[in-house]
Parts: sequence; structure tokens; C-alpha cells
Amino acid sequence: MPHALVLEKTEDRHRASLPAMRRSLAKDPATSSTDPEIEETKVPFLPARRHVQKSHILAACGQTAPIDWATGGLQACGILLPSLDPSTPQDQLHEIESNAGLCKIGEATYSEVFSAQWRYVPRTRYDKFNSKKGAKGERLMQVALKIIPFGNSSVKSGTGESQTTLRDLYQEIGATLALSRLSERERGKLQEARMQVKMPLKPKERELGANFVKAFRVCICQGPLPDPLLRAWDRWKSEYPDLCENTRPDYYPPSQLFAVFVLEMGGETLENALVSTWKEARSIIRQLALSMALAERNNRFEHRDLHWGNIMVTRYSSNLTFLYQLPPTGSRLKSTLISIPSYKVRCTIIDYTLSRLHIDNDANDATSKPSSYDPSNNVFYVALKDESLFQGEGDIQFDVYRQMRTCANNNWEGFHPHTNALWLTYVLQKILTTKSPAIRDELMAVAESKLGPAFENVSVDVKRAASQEVLRRWMREFAQCESSSQVLQCAMLDLYKS
Repeated sequence: MPHALVLEKTEDRHRASLPAMRRSLAKDPATSSTDPEIEETKVPFLPARRHVQKSHILAACGQTAPIDWATGGLQACGILLPSLDPSTPQDQLHEIESNAGLCKIGEATYSEVFSAQWRYVPRTRYDKFNSKKGAKGERLMQVALKIIPFGNSSVKSGTGESQTTLRDLYQEIGATLALSRLSERERGKLQEARMQVKMPLKPKERELGANFVKAFRVCICQGPLPDPLLRAWDRWKSEYPDLCENTRPDYYPPSQLFAVFVLEMGGETLENALVSTWKEARSIIRQLALSMALAERNNRFEHRDLHWGNIMVTRYSSNLTFLYQLPPTGSRLKSTLISIPSYKVRCTIIDYTLSRLHIDNDANDATSKPSSYDPSNNVFYVALKDESLFQGEGDIQFDVYRQMRTCANNNWEGFHPHTNALWLTYVLQKILTTKSPAIRDELMAVAESKLGPAFENVSVDVKRAASQEVLRRWMREFAQCESSSQVLQCAMLDLYKS
């Protein structure tokens, strides 16, 4: 039996997988700090575990003890805060901190999500393009802080539910760090591949490689939430009372532990994002499929919860192109580089609480690997045993859970890439049925352009019927895919040229 991390799925955990970040409220940086540079978390040795202890959580974050918020505050996590006079009135404190980019941006059953400034020394071309220059030449990154209370069975989370367990948190930390590292490695490979053929990246070309959210750091902290976070929480509740369901997080005891995920900002959820053309929609689906196919090959990865609240969308002012690796097919024995137009949208995949993946500690350059470590059996997965997950109605999202169970036949430890194709089909259907009607009209025009010379002189009705048949054929082809790699070959995405 492979060594695997097994989590039993509960109804409460499912609630946390629903959309957490409703909108981005990023501000311009206006911060000052004399704090030392904070290093990003390196991927540690992450063995799958059946029984997780607090020491395992700390080790996964490169720590031996929690950060004491009472003495170190947010600065100990690498967050930039403005210098404040203790006598500053409360209303001015709120204004100063808001202008400095410290805001609450969302919440979930188990977490609060904030936006803040992170002082960071870029180590890659990708990071440089995603940061801004601050004081004294330092680089500033607007980041998302996902803060999860955990490990205290006597204190409830903000919604009154039990806190995240050690096992749940260990799985999320492992998946987040491993997929972030996968994306980073892939970008390095893409740059090397371009240099080998003496074709450097173009000014508006980005070596994206994969769209998994970048984790700058994950750290464990202890104590009541710092006052700046509470003030940001209050501002959000005042501005968005209808979205605020959690209790004000000021009731935690001094012994309370928190996991702080420092993540790149991904924009707003696909659910709320404006998608108005087929080119934009196709760009999003291409980015998702290319990323998922990479993780299938490298980590035998299944997301298992890729609804439109776990896909973030960012808009660019210029039309960049994104460089990826297109996997081999039956007729193409080697992977090839492909640069796709972004059409000014970029997506980011988040939330791996239900995911299944194999973590390759060797590929991650993990430290402190014991001699007994077996890399082939390091499987992290969630056992989806709660029936309520499969009984939802009213949205095709719930149909996908039932389809996943049929596909997996309740063998949640096994690798079933078909589940990724199910979620990509869901995304396509969501975009076509809920976003701008112009998307489907544009797609029909694309289908019509594929009809060929035989339909040049036919009536409008005949041409429309033929175009609809092409579109139905494309949809069937998409829905019948068994993996993300197969989705990439669909005619609708137009990636593999003859």
C-alpha cells in the first residue's frame, strides 16, 4: 500500500472550498520599513503522513517554533506596515493602513484573506515583472495573506465551525508549496529552452509555464491577530456588510496558532470577472489546460474542486503572450514550446484542499531527506467520504462531484486525470452559459469559418445549421476527453497545428 496522506472529506471542509476571494482591492504602495529582508519559504522535505503533529506543520514551513505575533507582529512574516505614531487617531490609522495596501479581501469557513505589501528581492524575470519599485530600490509585491486558525478544538473558527485540523493543514501546505515550485521550475526550463535555440524572450512575452498560485512564504504564528489586521477586517465589514459572515476575529486566546500563506495576488474570481469575448474565454481555458496537463505529467495531479471560485483572473493593459510547453501527442514524440496570446487576461489556480498529487521531494530539491524515503509512494490525497458533497443541486458544479465519484469508483488515492477534464468542461460550460452572449456568437463565427468552400454559396440557414453542427461536434469532443492533455488537443482550442 503506497505511503499516503489520507484526509476524510467533511461537509464543513467543502464549504471552505467555495469562493473565498470576492474582489481585489489592491492599493498603491505607501509604506516604509526597516525590517530585515524576509526569505521566501523553500520547499522542505514533505513526506505523506497519516498522523500529523504540530512539529510536522512547523517543519513544513521551515520553523522550529511559531512566530510570536505579540513581539514580532506582521513584520516578522515579511509584511510591510507604515510607521505609525501611537497617538494617531483611529480614523487616520484606517486611512494610512488602507493607503499602504493593507485590506481584507475575502473570507471562508476556515480562513480570512487580506491584501498587503511584501518586501521581496526578485530572483527571477517572472517576479520582476510582478513587483514594483519601492523606497531605496527595493521591490514591493502586493500579496494575498490567507490566514487559517488551526489546531484548537476548544475554539471555533469565524463561522462557528471547528478549526482546520493538523492533517488538513499539512495537506494544503504541501500541495501549495509543491505546485508553486513546479511552476517556478517550469519557467526556468522555458528560459533555458529559448536560450538553447538562441531565441530570447520577447519584451511582451512571459515564460508563464503554469498558472498555479505562487507561494512566497507559509509561516506559523501564535497569539491574537495583530491590530492592523483587525482594523482591516473592520473596514471591510463596513464597506461590504453583505459579504461579511464571519465573526470578528478578536476572540482567539494567546495560545492560538495561525498558518499564514503569503501568496501572489490573482485578481478576482472567474465567477465575478468580466469575460466578454471568445478569445478571452479561450485564453483562460488554454491557460488552465496547459497548467493542469503539466501537473498531470509531473505530479499526477488532480485538482478535484476547480469551480469558478478557485480560478482567479487578472487583466493586463497590454496584450502579452504567454510561453508554455505543449506536451507530446501520438504523432509528436517531443514536447514543443508554444507562445499563446493572452488577450489581456491571465488566470491563476488556487485552493488545493481537495487535491490529489504526488510530491516529488527530489525534483523540489527538498532538504533533510532520510535514506529510507521512497519518492514513488509520496501521495497526498483527500478521501471524499461525506455524502453531502455529492447531494448538492442547482448548479453543474455539484454534478461534477458526482461524476468524479463515478470516475474514481471511490478509490480516491488513485490517479484519475479524467476528473481534471470534467472540471475543464465545467469551466467551458460556465463561461458559455453565464458570461456575455457575444462569446457564443463569436464562437459560432469561428465554427462557420471552418466550413470550407462547399458552404460559400449556400443560404444563411444552411450555413447556420452547419456551423451549429461544428460547434456541437467540438463540444462533444471536449466533453469526451480523459485528461487535461487530451483537452489541449481539442479543435476548439486550436493549439496543435497540422
